Amino acid sequence: MNDYEKFKCLLEYFVAHLEYCVTENKNNRGYDKYIKPFEEKGSFKWSGFGRKEEKIQNQVKNWENYQNGRITINILASSYTNRGSYLNWIHTSINVIAVWQKDANSIECLRIVKNSYPITNAEEVLTVSVQKLGLFDDQEPNDKLQHFFDKFNELIMEEKGKGNVFQYVQKLKNSKNIILTGAPGTGKTFLAKEIAKQMIGVQDDEIFVKSPQFGFVQFHPSYDYTDFVEGLRPANNDNGNVGFELKDGIFKKFCQQANKKKDNFDVLYNNFIDDLLQNPITLSTPTQKKPFTLEANSKNSCVAIPQTEVGTRLSITKEMIAAYLYNGVIRDWKPYLVSVAEYFKNTYNFKPEKIGNDKNYVFVIDEINRGEISKIFGELFFSIDPTYRGVKGAVKTQYANMQGEDESFYVPENVYIIGCMNDIDRSVESFDFAMRRRFTWIEVTAQESAINMGLTEPITKAMERLNEAIENIVGFSSAYHIGGAYFLNTKGKCIQDEELENVWDYRIEPLLKEYLRSIPNGKDELEKLKNAFFDNEDNGQ
Repeated sequence: MNDYEKFKCLLEYFVAHLEYCVTENKNNRGYDKYIKPFEEKGSFKWSGFGRKEEKIQNQVKNWENYQNGRITINILASSYTNRGSYLNWIHTSINVIAVWQKDANSIECLRIVKNSYPITNAEEVLTVSVQKLGLFDDQEPNDKLQHFFDKFNELIMEEKGKGNVFQYVQKLKNSKNIILTGAPGTGKTFLAKEIAKQMIGVQDDEIFVKSPQFGFVQFHPSYDYTDFVEGLRPANNDNGNVGFELKDGIFKKFCQQANKKKDNFDVLYNNFIDDLLQNPITLSTPTQKKPFTLEANSKNSCVAIPQTEVGTRLSITKEMIAAYLYNGVIRDWKPYLVSVAEYFKNTYNFKPEKIGNDKNYVFVIDEINRGEISKIFGELFFSIDPTYRGVKGAVKTQYANMQGEDESFYVPENVYIIGCMNDIDRSVESFDFAMRRRFTWIEVTAQESAINMGLTEPITKAMERLNEAIENIVGFSSAYHIGGAYFLNTKGKCIQDEELENVWDYRIEPLLKEYLRSIPNGKDELEKLKNAFFDNEDNGQ
């Protein structure tokens, strides 16, 4: 279960528990699903405090853990209908409470509150009706419930000092593709990984880098389509000779991992093809009942042949059948495709299950502008567009004709892309306008990097003085700022004040010399920057 699904169950339990405690009516909503199993075992706890690890927490243990913390249930026996009963982010004052109807027999709304200790000081954040949240509707979590959880989640992130990451997470969810851009050292790659951690729900660094839900690559001038999507690679054949074989690239493999099916479609489809190779069959179109012969070809696809004088051969691929059965998408040969897909489903007792896209997959491309973008992405230039994700954005790859199956490829809905790049790189121009449109561009400023990296106030002040002086140089802008990463030690912590001189000599000054190399009065400007950095009184004037 993903976080939204768990949270929905938790809210349903909370409502069912409180309403049963007040009315003791076993016909109440949610009683059979949530309360009855505990009563039958004699283990139902009417009240208690999960935040104190009391036994009532066992009744919600399947839905208590989330990527940013643990939610506890707390029920005060004398306060079923007031704020003394609540769901709580553990070790915080962030709660969900119930808002009862006037008759106090049923709950009308759920409300998020913060700063609720003491309870009289609680501040309302968001209130949504039980009906609009879609509780007890036996459906997937709706938009209202997801927004309710996101707001609850945002508060815990702010409490943990991760509120700045949350804004980027929301932008990535909304746009599918973002590019973090900014001056050198602003921590764009670090931030991209923090965003990815939040998206996939992993905090431990070791687990994170090994997670199949996270992908990482760094572009460079020689990186190309064969590395990223697919291409021919040297391989030894059965005779020991070196030949070439088609290999999927890193991004294509990543998308296939994100799009894995949970059912037995592949096995049943192979059986279907084997049977057709042995014995072609006759089917008819669903409406006009026109007969056609169905057989299989060497590419593992079906071939429909209308029983007419012309008898044009119509290719119906595995992907076309899957797109229809999973998503109701009909790409070509509608009457023939529908008949073939329905025959397959009924004959082989195939029951489509939702493709496993309830998990987020995040692919980070560092130095994205250092590669030739259009050549690397190729036809995926179309498929990565946020409006063409999924089957509707399927394309034929450059080597499709060499594959065993005549299939297309698409970027799944649950794949998110984060690119990172420096503003001042000459290769920024490698992004044409059409490619730029497919990404949301977010600038990470030097000032934001100081906050993200936890720089101390004196170090931050030195950085700000330097950056202000840089902008005063004609032709320079914020793209030439010095970011917070220049002030971190090998452990990723802020340097001490006494280390500033070493940082200037070995990190910052060499970079500034590169900046100023083509400027006639470069030495004078460098001296001004040094004085600003160390806050010398004359400030280089």
